[in-house]
Amino acid sequence: MNHPQSQQHPDQRSRHQHDQSVFQSLLRDHQQIHRELINTEHGIRSMTTSHNPDIVKLLHDHVPAMHQRLLDNFSLRNWDAAFPEIFAQRDKVNMEVTLIPNGVLVEETSMDTNVIKLIQAHGHIVSLFTQNGFEQAKQVSPLPADYIRAI
Repeated sequence: MNHPQSQQHPDQRSRHQHDQSVFQSLLRDHQQIHRELINTEHGIRSMTTSHNPDIVKLLHDHVPAMHQRLLDNFSLRNWDAAFPEIFAQRDKVNMEVTLIPNGVLVEETSMDTNVIKLIQAHGHIVSLFTQNGFEQAKQVSPLPADYIRAI
C-alpha cells in the first residue's frame, strides 16, 4: 500500500521527514559526490562516493533507507512518474546495497526486460541528481519511450 504523506502514521511521517532532510543535504552538496553508473544486461551497477566523511555518512544513511522504502512500498516523489513506477514494479526488482568506506555500491537488477529499462532510467536519474542537485530534483524524470507502464 502506498502511503500518501497526509495519511501517514506519525512514525512514517518522521521517517519521511528524516529521509527528505538527508536527500536535501545530498542535493545541496552534490558537487562533493562522485557517481559511476554502468548499465548491465539485467540492470545497473553504481558506485557513489565522496571524499567528505559527512557526505559518506549521508550516503550510508540514504541508500539503505531508499532500499528499505522500496521493500516497504513507502513511496516518494509520487508526482514524478518514474518513482511510482518503480514502487509498482518493486516485486520484480532485486537490489543489493554494499556500504564501502567512502560511499556505496549498488547492484539493481531484474529478469523482466521492461523493468530493466526502468531500473536503467532510474539509475540515470540518480546520476543526474548527483550532477545537478536541486535543479534536477525539481524536474519530472522521463520514462524510457519503449517502457510499458504498470500504473
